[in-house]
Amino acid sequence: MKRFPFIALTLLAIFTACAGEDRSGEQPFAPVVRTLGAEPAVGDSVRMTGEVVESLNSTVTKRGFTYWNDTLKVTREAPLDDTNVFRAFTDSLGDGDYSYAAFATNGIGTSYGDTLTFTKG
Repeated sequence: MKRFPFIALTLLAIFTACAGEDRSGEQPFAPVVRTLGAEPAVGDSVRMTGEVVESLNSTVTKRGFTYWNDTLKVTREAPLDDTNVFRAFTDSLGDGDYSYAAFATNGIGTSYGDTLTFTKG
Protein backbone atom coordinates (compact mmCIF):
# COMPACT_ATOMS: atom_id res chain seq x y z
CA MET A 1 0.00 0.00 0.00
CA LYS A 2 2.93 2.34 0.55
CA ARG A 3 3.72 2.30 -3.17
CA PHE A 4 0.21 3.35 -4.29
CA PRO A 5 0.72 7.13 -3.83
CA PHE A 6 4.07 6.94 -5.64
CA ILE A 7 2.57 5.01 -8.57
CA ALA A 8 -0.46 7.29 -8.75
CA LEU A 9 1.70 10.44 -8.77
CA THR A 10 4.02 8.96 -11.39
CA LEU A 11 1.12 8.07 -13.68
CA LEU A 12 -0.42 11.50 -13.20
CA ALA A 13 2.88 13.16 -14.16
CA ILE A 14 3.24 11.00 -17.27
CA PHE A 15 -0.29 11.66 -18.51
CA THR A 16 -0.02 15.38 -17.81
CA ALA A 17 3.32 15.69 -19.62
CA CYS A 18 2.04 13.90 -22.73
CA ALA A 19 -1.27 15.75 -23.01
CA GLY A 20 -0.05 18.61 -25.22
CA GLU A 21 -1.97 21.74 -26.05
CA ASP A 22 -5.62 21.30 -27.00
CA ARG A 23 -6.15 23.19 -30.27
CA SER A 24 -9.31 21.36 -31.30
CA GLY A 25 -11.44 24.48 -30.87
CA GLU A 26 -9.31 26.59 -33.21
CA GLN A 27 -10.49 27.20 -36.75
CA PRO A 28 -7.87 26.73 -39.50
CA PHE A 29 -7.80 29.41 -42.19
CA ALA A 30 -6.29 29.99 -45.61
CA PRO A 31 -3.29 32.37 -45.47
CA VAL A 32 -3.59 36.16 -45.39
CA VAL A 33 -1.48 37.67 -48.19
CA ARG A 34 -0.44 41.20 -49.22
CA THR A 35 0.79 42.28 -52.65
CA LEU A 36 3.52 44.82 -51.87
CA GLY A 37 4.92 46.15 -55.13
CA ALA A 38 6.81 45.72 -58.39
CA GLU A 39 9.97 47.29 -59.77
CA PRO A 40 12.03 47.00 -62.95
CA ALA A 41 14.67 44.28 -62.85
CA VAL A 42 17.35 42.99 -65.19
CA GLY A 43 16.50 43.25 -68.89
CA ASP A 44 12.79 43.26 -69.64
CA SER A 45 11.69 41.56 -66.40
CA VAL A 46 10.00 42.97 -63.32
CA ARG A 47 10.54 41.94 -59.69
CA MET A 48 7.29 41.50 -57.73
CA THR A 49 7.16 41.48 -53.91
CA GLY A 50 4.52 40.02 -51.61
CA GLU A 51 4.06 39.01 -47.98
CA VAL A 52 2.35 36.21 -46.10
CA VAL A 53 0.84 38.13 -43.18
CA GLU A 54 -0.35 34.99 -41.37
CA SER A 55 -1.19 31.35 -41.93
CA LEU A 56 -2.99 30.15 -38.81
CA ASN A 57 -2.74 26.45 -37.95
CA SER A 58 -1.44 25.44 -41.39
CA THR A 59 2.00 25.70 -43.03
CA VAL A 60 2.38 27.60 -46.31
CA THR A 61 3.20 25.10 -49.06
CA LYS A 62 3.34 27.43 -52.06
CA ARG A 63 3.54 31.17 -52.70
CA GLY A 64 4.12 33.43 -55.65
CA PHE A 65 2.37 35.72 -58.12
CA THR A 66 -0.05 35.70 -60.98
CA TYR A 67 0.45 38.44 -63.55
CA TRP A 68 -1.50 39.20 -66.70
CA ASN A 69 -2.59 41.62 -69.41
CA ASP A 70 -5.07 41.36 -72.33
CA THR A 71 -3.20 38.50 -74.02
CA LEU A 72 -1.14 36.87 -71.26
CA LYS A 73 -1.65 35.15 -67.90
CA VAL A 74 1.32 33.65 -66.03
CA THR A 75 1.76 32.15 -62.57
CA ARG A 76 5.24 32.38 -61.09
CA GLU A 77 6.12 30.60 -57.82
CA ALA A 78 8.50 32.12 -55.29
CA PRO A 79 10.93 30.02 -53.23
CA LEU A 80 9.79 28.87 -49.79
CA ASP A 81 12.07 29.96 -46.96
CA ASP A 82 11.80 31.16 -43.35
CA THR A 83 10.80 34.73 -44.22
CA ASN A 84 7.30 36.09 -44.72
CA VAL A 85 8.31 38.46 -47.54
CA PHE A 86 8.83 36.81 -50.92
CA ARG A 87 9.82 37.88 -54.44
CA ALA A 88 9.61 36.51 -57.95
CA PHE A 89 10.56 37.77 -61.40
CA THR A 90 8.42 37.97 -64.50
CA ASP A 91 9.55 36.64 -67.85
CA SER A 92 10.71 39.23 -70.36
CA LEU A 93 7.78 41.55 -70.97
CA GLY A 94 6.83 43.82 -73.82
CA ASP A 95 5.76 47.41 -73.20
CA GLY A 96 2.29 47.85 -71.73
CA ASP A 97 0.16 47.71 -68.62
CA TYR A 98 0.10 44.58 -66.45
CA SER A 99 -1.87 43.51 -63.41
CA TYR A 100 -0.50 41.19 -60.73
CA ALA A 101 -1.43 39.69 -57.37
CA ALA A 102 0.51 37.75 -54.73
CA PHE A 103 -0.84 34.39 -53.57
CA ALA A 104 -0.10 31.78 -50.91
CA THR A 105 -1.41 28.25 -50.39
CA ASN A 106 -1.61 26.21 -47.21
CA GLY A 107 -3.47 23.02 -46.26
CA ILE A 108 -6.79 24.90 -46.14
CA GLY A 109 -6.67 26.78 -49.45
CA THR A 110 -5.20 29.57 -51.57
CA SER A 111 -5.58 33.29 -50.90
CA TYR A 112 -4.66 36.28 -53.04
CA GLY A 113 -3.51 39.74 -52.08
CA ASP A 114 -4.83 42.92 -53.68
CA THR A 115 -4.46 43.26 -57.44
CA LEU A 116 -1.96 45.98 -58.35
CA THR A 117 -0.72 47.24 -61.72
CA PHE A 118 2.57 48.27 -63.25
CA THR A 119 3.48 49.75 -66.61
CA LYS A 120 6.41 48.30 -68.53
CA GLY A 121 8.24 50.63 -70.90
